[in-house]
Amino acid sequence: MFTNAYKSMLRKVASDYDAASQELFGIAHRIEGSERYNPGNELYGLVRVAETNAVQLRTLAARVMGQPNTALNEEISQAQGIRVEEEHRWIKIVVPAILPNRNARDNTLFTTRPLRHSLIQFQRENPMERFSSCAICIVHKYDEALGLNRVRDYDNIETKRYLDVIESVMLTNDSGLLCTILQTTQISDRDCTEFYLMLPESLPIWASAQIKSHTGSYKKIALENGT
Repeated sequence: MFTNAYKSMLRKVASDYDAASQELFGIAHRIEGSERYNPGNELYGLVRVAETNAVQLRTLAARVMGQPNTALNEEISQAQGIRVEEEHRWIKIVVPAILPNRNARDNTLFTTRPLRHSLIQFQRENPMERFSSCAICIVHKYDEALGLNRVRDYDNIETKRYLDVIESVMLTNDSGLLCTILQTTQISDRDCTEFYLMLPESLPIWASAQIKSHTGSYKKIALENGT
């Protein structure tokens, strides 16, 4: 049942996790030694390693547990905080904070596979027709405690692969002729990204509620940035 390749992959994943652990201890030590030290590049690399390892570990577990494994996918979705909810005028989809644009070596399967599972489960439990025309509003939420200088430009955030997953389950087509896509930023108590899917006529209602609720946050950002 367990080939040499399978056992080698187990050892590789274990080694990568151990190396990442040692690097995190090293980063903590360097931060203690210098307040000016910026671990951004190192942490970004470690995030990539962690995501790749998580996907590999899921694959190894699935070999033992059997495919498809709904229980495992459900556990992963819950651990990542992925939620799909039907509200009065729109569908709300919550995923972990989306990382900056990433090149071909990077692995978005860490989030996109659990997202697809959650969307399919939602459709099974709440049968609904796909949106033929749709407004999609994306809210990037940032944890205020981690600093406002982390807020990124929208062209430096990877959203396409997540929208492709949403389109494959919830939309008939994501053509610009049928879909309107808006993005906004909010300061929150945690990092996450929210997608709101709605009929085009509901967009003014959504926008009015969002602007009214978060004007204070926008003003705070502007004041702290000196604008």
